[in-house]
Amino acid sequence: MNEVRILVVDDEPVTRMITESVLAAQGFIVEAAESAEVALQLLADGFEPQVILLDVIMPGMSGYEACRRLRANPRFEHLPIVMLTALDDQKSIDEAYFSGATDFITKPLNMPLLPHRIRYLLRSAMTFQQLLESRETLINTQKIARLGDWELDGAGNLVNCAEQYRALLGIGRLPRPAAALLARVHQEDCAGLEAARSGLLQGFPYQLDYRVSAADGSVVHLHEVGYPKPGAAGGYGYTQDITQRVVAEEQVRRLAWYDPHSGLLNRSRIGELTAREMSGPEGRPLPLGLLFIQLSGLRKASLLMGQATADAALLVFCERLRQFAEGALVTTADGNLQSLRRARLGRYDEADFLLALPGELPRAGWQQLAERLLAEIAAPLEVDGEALLLAPSIGIARSPDDATEVQELIRCAMRSANLAAGDGAARIVFYDPAHDAEEASLHLLERQLRAAVDAGDQLQLYFQPKVDAVSGRPVGAEVLMRWFHPERGMVSPGEFIPLAERTGLIRPMTDWLLARTVEQIAAWRAAGLVPGKISINVSAHSFYGGGLVRHIDEVLVRNGVAGEQLFIEITESILMHDREAAVQVLSALRERHIGISVDDFGTGYSSLGYLQRFPVDEIKIDRSFVTDVDSKAGNQALVSAIVGLGRALGLSVVAEGVETDAQAARLRQLGCDVLQGFLYARPMPAEQFEGYVARAVGRSAPP
Repeated sequence: MNEVRILVVDDEPVTRMITESVLAAQGFIVEAAESAEVALQLLADGFEPQVILLDVIMPGMSGYEACRRLRANPRFEHLPIVMLTALDDQKSIDEAYFSGATDFITKPLNMPLLPHRIRYLLRSAMTFQQLLESRETLINTQKIARLGDWELDGAGNLVNCAEQYRALLGIGRLPRPAAALLARVHQEDCAGLEAARSGLLQGFPYQLDYRVSAADGSVVHLHEVGYPKPGAAGGYGYTQDITQRVVAEEQVRRLAWYDPHSGLLNRSRIGELTAREMSGPEGRPLPLGLLFIQLSGLRKASLLMGQATADAALLVFCERLRQFAEGALVTTADGNLQSLRRARLGRYDEADFLLALPGELPRAGWQQLAERLLAEIAAPLEVDGEALLLAPSIGIARSPDDATEVQELIRCAMRSANLAAGDGAARIVFYDPAHDAEEASLHLLERQLRAAVDAGDQLQLYFQPKVDAVSGRPVGAEVLMRWFHPERGMVSPGEFIPLAERTGLIRPMTDWLLARTVEQIAAWRAAGLVPGKISINVSAHSFYGGGLVRHIDEVLVRNGVAGEQLFIEITESILMHDREAAVQVLSALRERHIGISVDDFGTGYSSLGYLQRFPVDEIKIDRSFVTDVDSKAGNQALVSAIVGLGRALGLSVVAEGVETDAQAARLRQLGCDVLQGFLYARPMPAEQFEGYVARAVGRSAPP
């Protein structure tokens, strides 16, 4: 749609200016007119727009009258004309369409949406123009091969006709009785055709579409026009085979209303139909329930097995959905059973679907419906010998309780489905306004965290000592990040770290942590303090994001710190995410003499094979195994096995989460090298850690 020209006709200068600016910014060529008279003159002078935006209420000629005049001109018979008005009553809408308007948009205009509406209108106009051209070609062809004229006498008997008409209706020798002309007509259309021809004999012309059965059993669509004979009894007319046109129109409707892959209603159409179902008298919304179905596994299937397999799974799923809607019954508020045949099924997005059911059900009824639907669609799908789990989750929103406008209702149901997908236990979630409050709170916290990362002054380094299991002397520390919010105070890491991982902020936060930690190590060394190796946790975003080793090189060189001062802590799951890439990063770190520690060991793969393959220096036993290690034989056996594995591979073994003397004694007995936990020290600011190390080595802390 290059060089798309738009004519904006509006008597309001501000509206014209804003509309022209918005559309011009989207690449459209815009011509503006302050009145219908000026617009008509522009068109008469040769300006050829692809779309006209026409205000209704203007001084002088109204938009309605201008539209009627344009439609009377063959140049603009099919030109897209969009009426703009603040009047949104039915009478105004009807008047717009009766005047020949293509579409109707109420003011104030939704400017971000307007360019998209215009592009959609242009695509529709292009499709319509193609349909018109196809229809014209068809008509010209049928004048030679598929169009037949005929003549009736005063009794309705066929007395004359073209050969083409004989073929269409299976006519034998003439004359032909009126009743015989209905032999091939579709049963549902017989009465209408008979009434039209009866009226013709009384002097009334008609136009009628009807169906007949062809000799091969197929259905042929006919368009027929009849005229009474002037000054004589009887009538004449022509009949045209319009089957191709009907099929083309049906195809256009299907392209406009249906998703091409699933065959379900597309987002636009189901939204339109649902809005109608919700619209009651005098603008009062009617009760309606919306189920938003989210398939987490469909995207995974396309990534792992290819789009063809995912498309095949989609078709199987949609068939299950249709069968459910055709056969299921729900219990209404008055205890009666209601069929789902009034339900609308649509595809909202790649892996998101809608089921809209008008009517009022109790909450228990919606819950029961969702549970039955979930049971129907959650079973594995068999596609090309592969069993696929689509992992569906369902969000439920109801009108008018949750929303009175269709897009808001969809948003509520979608929000609930997202919550259901994020909670493995709750696969069905009803909309609750508290969800929006939680989302708004998280959004606010995200913005504040982003500002804190940019500024850096709210983030602080905290150090938790790691001590020798035998002597209890510090051998290093794990550095942790703390966020001191100016209003909330200290924010729990359990709150902001997952948020940072979801939003991608974890990578700049890790970069900040690395830089500040190395600067602190340099300051301690300059003051003569030797804190031991400092461990830094690195997320998957930073580990695989590229640039980790380069960033470490920069901060080490800038501060004159050797790599031996650092430990990089990563989890088992990070290592196993991309083994080849992990080996490359770990080898580069080892070349710089940076230690590698596997955190939370024992909760993931815990494989001898991967430990031998990866260059690792230290494994940290997860705190879940340290709890009750002094009293539970199972925990003792696990820790003993991990220690044995570490020693066999020459790795240091660290136990974290040590809180009691009994735990420490048992861990020493089992052979752990290093201990870490509240028994020895909680995470502390750098100044307190300096004093802790100084006291341990018997000297004063640096000034």
